[in-house]
Amino acid sequence: MADNGRIDELLKTLRARYETSPLAAFLRWWGAELAQLIPPRWRRRLVAPVPRLWLLAVDEAGTLEVWRGDEQPERLDVFRPSEDAGLLRTRWQNHQQGFSEGAPEVTLLLPPDVVLETPVELPLAVEGNLGQAVGYQLDQLTPFRADQVWHDFRVLHREQDTGRLRLDLRLVPKSRLEVLLDRVADIGIRLHAVDSARMAKAGQGLAGREDFNLLPEPMRQPYVHRRARLNWSLGLAAVLVLALVMAQSLWLRERGNDRLRAEVDALRAQAEEVMALQRSLDDALEAANFLADHRREQPVVMNVLDEITRVLPNDMWLQQLQVRGNELTLNGMGNGSQRLIELVNDSYLFSETEFRGSVSIDPNTGQERFNARATITPWGLQNAVAAGSQE
Repeated sequence: MADNGRIDELLKTLRARYETSPLAAFLRWWGAELAQLIPPRWRRRLVAPVPRLWLLAVDEAGTLEVWRGDEQPERLDVFRPSEDAGLLRTRWQNHQQGFSEGAPEVTLLLPPDVVLETPVELPLAVEGNLGQAVGYQLDQLTPFRADQVWHDFRVLHREQDTGRLRLDLRLVPKSRLEVLLDRVADIGIRLHAVDSARMAKAGQGLAGREDFNLLPEPMRQPYVHRRARLNWSLGLAAVLVLALVMAQSLWLRERGNDRLRAEVDALRAQAEEVMALQRSLDDALEAANFLADHRREQPVVMNVLDEITRVLPNDMWLQQLQVRGNELTLNGMGNGSQRLIELVNDSYLFSETEFRGSVSIDPNTGQERFNARATITPWGLQNAVAAGSQE
């Protein structure tokens, strides 16, 4: 039950927010303009108005006027306190059965001087739980506690700049309703709403209601407009049938397109097979030539090692030799390591020889420790081999 109350409160908040939005104002204006284009007779058939019976409380003694709620309200009967409740029940049932649109919505209308009205401002932050916020602060906003009155409110403005929410609060003390409610119960009337009456000028009777519902949620009788539901159901069925016909047309068109796409895909698959064979042939040729090209581009390590052995003197030896691509790194020791640059550059296989860092003296042997790099020139391999053979 608590969850249902929270859901109802949330729906009421969303409805209030929608009603104060520019979209709702535009749709109301647009709907009114479109309704003027439809003849009244057709309009009443397409969108049947909700049948309404209004009970206007004339005095505190329990006198009730029965009105037919419409654009032009019509007084149907007067229930006086002195009349027998059984006879009034029969007359009330006759009034209810006088509507061809179905059972009417029943509203108890109170005189304007009975219903209290007050503007209220609350922080915008309480909008998510507005009903409880109003109930908790009712004793601060009015001289009454929440259990002493029936109340309802309407959101007038949502001021985002100031963070305030303006409400129109209506309430009526329960003590003013005891006699009326007993009278209504004796006659067998089931109420859907309790509202404030809007009286016509110059004492010409009832003009309408204020569209509030002071009746607490647990006491409200759910109302269903059967004819409107039927019209909406028929309209929805027509829309569904139209959607089904359109969907079938689109399905047939899509089926034809699928058949054409299948033929195109078959031809495309054959073309892709030919292209795949061509790509396989190209890949095979490229793979076959890759290793040969790679070997031509990369120096042979054995030749590099042989050439280094040839150019280095006997008083120099290497501790580490590394070949990375076309770069040769030499780490070693010897006497007169400055000769290394000239000796290596004299080879046809190497060029751009240089030391990496400074030459240091090994404390154990007293010889010079060097770290050098050189660039390998593969095109000089034949000349280097020839020079080595001559030696």
